[in-house]
Formats: sequence, structure tokens, C-alpha cells
Amino acid sequence: MLLKIWRVEQTCLFELVWNESQTLSAKLIYPETLTTLYQTWQSTYLQFYRSTLRARLGLVLNIQQPEIDWRTRLVQAEAAFLAEFHYWLNSAELLEIRREITKTSILYLRCDSPEVVKLPWESWQIGSEFGSSQPIQIIRTSLALCAEQAKPIDRAKNRILVILGDESGLNFEAERAALQQLNHRAEIHLIGWQPEVRTPELLQQIRNAIADLKGWDILFFAGHSNESTLTGGELGIAPNTSILISEIAPQLKIAQERGLQFAIFNSCNGLSIAESLINLGLNQVVVMREPIRDDVAKDFLLHFLRYLSNHQNAQEATLSACQFLKLEKNLTYPSAYLIPSLFSHPQAKPFQFATSTWKTRLKPWKPQCLEAIAVSIFASLSVLLPVQSALIDQRQFVQAIYRQITNQSIQPQSSPVLLVQINEESLQKDKVTMVEQNLDRQYLAKVIDRVTQSESSVIGINYLLFRHQPTGDRALETSLSTAIQSGKQFVFAATPDLQSKQSWITALPDFKQFGSSGDMDLLGDPAFYARVIGDTLTQSEVLPFAYEVVRSCNPQALDRRDPRLYFQPITQFSALFGQTWLHPLIDYSIPPSQVYEAIPSWKLLRDQDTTQRTNAISLIVPDGQIDAGVTPGEDYFISPLAFKFWQPTASAKTSSGTIHAYLVHSLLNRRMLLPIPDLWIVIIAAIAGKATIILLTQRPHQQKWFFIVPVGYSLASLQFYISYSVLLPFLLPALTYLAFLLTTKPQSND
Repeated sequence: MLLKIWRVEQTCLFELVWNESQTLSAKLIYPETLTTLYQTWQSTYLQFYRSTLRARLGLVLNIQQPEIDWRTRLVQAEAAFLAEFHYWLNSAELLEIRREITKTSILYLRCDSPEVVKLPWESWQIGSEFGSSQPIQIIRTSLALCAEQAKPIDRAKNRILVILGDESGLNFEAERAALQQLNHRAEIHLIGWQPEVRTPELLQQIRNAIADLKGWDILFFAGHSNESTLTGGELGIAPNTSILISEIAPQLKIAQERGLQFAIFNSCNGLSIAESLINLGLNQVVVMREPIRDDVAKDFLLHFLRYLSNHQNAQEATLSACQFLKLEKNLTYPSAYLIPSLFSHPQAKPFQFATSTWKTRLKPWKPQCLEAIAVSIFASLSVLLPVQSALIDQRQFVQAIYRQITNQSIQPQSSPVLLVQINEESLQKDKVTMVEQNLDRQYLAKVIDRVTQSESSVIGINYLLFRHQPTGDRALETSLSTAIQSGKQFVFAATPDLQSKQSWITALPDFKQFGSSGDMDLLGDPAFYARVIGDTLTQSEVLPFAYEVVRSCNPQALDRRDPRLYFQPITQFSALFGQTWLHPLIDYSIPPSQVYEAIPSWKLLRDQDTTQRTNAISLIVPDGQIDAGVTPGEDYFISPLAFKFWQPTASAKTSSGTIHAYLVHSLLNRRMLLPIPDLWIVIIAAIAGKATIILLTQRPHQQKWFFIVPVGYSLASLQFYISYSVLLPFLLPALTYLAFLLTTKPQSND
């Protein structure tokens, strides 16, 4: 309901409007005695509160003799004034209006003349004559609402701008203490006069603060103030310096558009200030209609903020604070409860401190459009297997450079692997001919005889010996038998039979009796991913070739408690949607010289003293274009960039023998790499980026520190790789993190 009151000469017009179309009107003679009694009350009020008023009116008070009891006179003047005021309002002409008002709980009041607006309308006890026990809140509103009300902005914590004005003759310590108690409910920013700040700078600081890009929910002012009809009121911000509401109206309008809903002016004579701010679109404004003493203003604010922080809205807190002054402080502060007034936009929801809910806590974390696009792009890239392989290749290349710069090459715990390479050069120098496109086993027997003379306890043969060679089988069988008698162990390569998924292509029984078989194939892209135990086409007991070699040499190296060696549930789960989460990697960032000792077979056969070789494991592998009993070219793979870094002159392709050597080294030294999926770190980087942006909104000038995080993470990930054999991706996560800074608008003030 809205009650409009006009004064035309000696007549007051009352019009009650509700439900948008229903109205009641009445005319009532305005009694001159009411003006006289108001002036008497006001004069007595000023005499009683003559010290430390929060006003600079040029008011000349007639200070009377100290024996006059101004408190008693003020109580008497208040009683006479209110009695006449209520008698006038209870006139028969307003009976129907009063009766209709009792049907509501809130009455909005609009007055058009200074004499009428200064009256204490909040003291009108409507409804008692009709037996209504429901209290009716009387809230003032502006004469002309020229703007829409402020739209609240959801925030995890409300933001309060506190402007402390001229402190001459006043003390703001109580206000500061009361506001500090709201730190758990609101983000508070104080600005005010300082002796070292020049007036023009202070004026600009206030304007900039009001128009802050992040916006405010509450504007609080304490100090001296005064009414000003044409300029909307004035605020004393420094000694002998005031700022007019009209001067900061553009900034207040900007603040209103950014969420400013409520203002409280704990200063004197604020009627024109309230009118101006409601016209600008603020939802509620609390002001003091008359001059108010410093200690009364402090007490009112202290209790107002206490009620507001105890989940009351602005209307309820204003009423409760006035009731406190009336019931608890009436002897100390007579008539003080009549001074505060609440102005409000009729359609506005009363301001109330934000209640912390999961929605409000999560709202700052809601990604902006550009942020969501950036995260989606990098997350999509992170799940593409070709992209993952390329990133891993680049990552290990950078790791190799880091190893060289920091001199952190890994020294193996056991002797390097002896990698005996049967290549085209060896076949030419030793005049070996191919037998039906397969290696002559008489030559393989010679190489085994020479390796048998070394200290190697395990010999791995990376050839598929599944076809008979009448001229060479007997020689190879003899060499194997001789080696076994000297304490050697053999591991032969095997491969799944693609035509019969339940069987394996292994060495001939004549050879297999001398050793075990290991799966020669590697999972996925063999240059990067190592096969793990249980990850085979047929869930059989056949181990990967390199695993079988290590098991024969050092069974303790294959610790079943090591999750990097055995197929894990999360890896199986990721395989359902084409991913390889936590699938172990071969570490190519280690120099080949620390992994194996490579020697071509022709050179080994000419070695005069093979017994000096103390390698624990020897691998006899094809190299170059010599096929190992599989489809031609199947045994060769693109060389990893890290491998080529250590051997710039190496060919573009690497044989599986080199890969097995690296895998054997990783198993023996427990250096299997655990790759953390890019997608996981991209998500973490997105959360970290958003968290950093949220923190930087409070410190917008610290954006340079934003770049330190990805740089620090990148360096840490390089060292983490070496120290813990964990590969943390950094390119896509770093780009994701930086995207938040690049897609966030810079902080500025209007």
C-alpha cells in the first residue's frame, strides 16, 4: 500500500493506493499548532543534544543557563508534539483510510512538502483503534521514482564501501569496531580523509571507489552532512570540504547498476540525501532526518548492524534499532528513536545479508563463456591419442634436455645390457646369406657361442624361431645346449597367433626346451607405451619379452606391489572409451649409453676377450633391415625425439631390440614412468586458474604473479619426473591456466 500526502496551503490531501487500481482519498486541515509544537520540540532537542552533533549547519544555539533541565523539557515537548500529531491523524476524515491500512503489514509513505516530510510518521500507531495487534511498518519513499530499483547480485560475501568523512569533533572508532565485526559476513573496504591526502585526490578516490568494477551491496557514510535541495545533499569528507550528491551521482548510478542496493548515512539532516539516492534507483536508504549526536549515532549503528547480521532485513533492523533507543535508551537519549527513517523503493525486496549456501559459494567459480571454450578445447585435445603421443614425445625430449643441463643422468643399479645387433653390415662382413628370407641359424649359433663366453646370465633372443632350418637347427641346438651347461638362461621371443587368438607363435620345441618365451609385441604405440603384465590378447601366462628377461635375471624386480608393472583397474576402465590412463611408459630421456652397450655382431665375433664383458643381460636383436621372422618392417618404429637427442646421427627408425633394452633397464632399476593423464591436469589447471582469478580480483595489480605459477609448475614437473618417475604433463595444463588470464577482462575503475 502507498499513502500519498500533499499539502496545499492549509489543506492536506491523503490518497491511499493499493492493488494498483484501488484508491481512497481524504482532505484534512493542517493545524498550525502542529508546526508550532514541532518547532518547540526541535529547539528543545537541539538544546539537549547541543554538543557533538553530526552537522555543519552554521546553527547558532542559544545556550541556556545550566540549571535548566533540558531533558525534562525535551520529554514534555515530545509528548505534546506527538499527542497533537496523533490526534490529527486520528481525525474522522481518515477513518476509512486507517481501516484499510490495517489490512497490510507495510505502508509506503510519500510526502511532498518539507513540513510534512519532517514529521515522525514512523510513530503513527495505526490499527489499535480497530483491535489489530499486527504491527504496521511505515516506510518512506521518494516523491519521483525516476529509475528502476537496484537488482541484487549474488555474491558469496556482500561488499560494503565505508566512507568516513570529516572527523572534526567526532570519533569513528565505534563505527570501525562495529563494521569489523562483519568481516565474516561481508567484504569491507574503508576510504576516508587522511591528513596527507590532498582534497582533489580524496574526491577522486571517493568517486573511483563508488564506481568500483566489482560493485557494492552497501554504502555507509559517517561524518557531517547537511540537506541541500538543488544538489541532493552534501557530505563533509574533510575539514572545510564537502562533496555534493549531485557530484557523485554518475558514480552512484554505476554502483547501482553493479548491485548497490542499500545505503546508510549515519549523519545529520539526510532527507534530501535519501530522496536523491532512491531516485537514482537504490532499494533502501537509512538516514537521520534531524541533527544527531555522535554517541546516539554510534549506538544506533551498533544495534542496527547487530540486527542486520542476525538475519534481519534492513526494514526490520531499522525498526529494531529504533525500538532499542525508545525502550532501552529513552532516559539517556530522549526523542532519539524519532530521528532515523528508512526510505525504500516500493517494488524493492528489503536488503538482507547474503546467506552462505552452496550456490553462492560456487557462483564465483562459474566459468565465463571464453573460459569454458578454452577449457573445452584443451580438454578435447587432451583425450586424442595422437595428440597424447606427440605431447609425450615432446615432453620426454624436454626432459632429456633438462637431464643434460642439470647433469642428472640415472646411473643403473646393475650393469648395462649388452645389445648384440645383427645388421646388414654384419651379414656382409661375415658373408652370411639369408635362408628363405630368415637369418641363417648357423650364424645365430656363432653369436650365441660368443655371448656365452661373457658374464651375462640371461640371453634374450629377439627372433621368432618357429620355422625349421634343416641346415642350421642342429648347430643352434648344440650352441643352446652348451650355453645351458655353462649356467646361462634363455628367453625366446613369441607373438600372438592372429588367426587363432587362443595360441601363440613361439620357438620350436627343439629350442624352447632350453628357455622360456616372452611376448615380443608392445602395446599401442611401442615407442612410448610399455606392455604390462596381464595386458595380452589372450589372458595367458606369457609375459612380455623384456619382463621375462628381467624375471629370469632378477625375479625380485617384478614386485607385485608395484602398480606400474601390472594391469590396473583404472587403466582397464579408461580403455572402455579409448584412453590409456596411467599406462606405464618407457623413459627415453636417459642416455642410451647408460641403458645398454650396443655392439654389432661382426665386431662381437672378432672380440678377442669376450670374458671381460660383465653385462648381466645380453639381447641378440635384429637391426637395420634384417627381419625377425615377422612381416617386413613390423619390427621398426619411429625413433622418439628424446632418443634422437642423445644420438643425433641415429636413423629415423628404431628396432624393437632397442625398445626392449630400454624396457629391461626400466624394470631392473624400477624406473617405469607413471604418466598422469593430460585430462586430469587440465581439469586441475582450470580449477587453479579460476581460483587465481578469484584471488586476483582482490589484488588486480598482482597479475604478473599469474605467470609464475605455470613456470614454477613446469620446473617442478621436470624434477618430479626424475625424482619419482612420474610424468606430469605441462603444455596443455599451462595453456589452460594461462587462458583464464587472457580471457578475463582487466580490472579498472570508471
